[in-house]
Amino acid sequence: MKKQSIRELMVRGEKARKQIFFPLLSDLGLTPGQGQAKILYHLQQEDRITQKELADRCRIDAAAMSRNIDKLEGLGLLVRENNPDCRRSFSICLTDKGYKEARQISKVFDQFEEIASEGISQGDIEVFYRVMENMCINLERYNDRDGEE
Repeated sequence: MKKQSIRELMVRGEKARKQIFFPLLSDLGLTPGQGQAKILYHLQQEDRITQKELADRCRIDAAAMSRNIDKLEGLGLLVRENNPDCRRSFSICLTDKGYKEARQISKVFDQFEEIASEGISQGDIEVFYRVMENMCINLERYNDRDGEE
């Protein structure tokens, strides 16, 4: 069997990831691939943060974050509240329904980790983390440099 390239393996992994996550997200009324699950997950980790902080944590641009917040607010999963620290911004907060959905998403994320790492030693998982982190840094650095030219 021919050895697959990094690109091919990343595409293959992303396709498998989507097959696990997309049905769940659709069942929750979320739009797969838009980062909405990630938003709920991060708000469960730390609620009441600004839209900019949330965008930075989720690695989503400001315009996409705004659209996602509108959608999630429309679904009754989060609300915008006045930010006591800055009158020009809002704090983003989960509703009770949002907490329930975020807990479901968190369980699915955990299950995904278990499925993906089944039969792989902790040492190999640690190597994988280091290698993937370095690849991400390389790709982000390239994208940052590409935008400067």
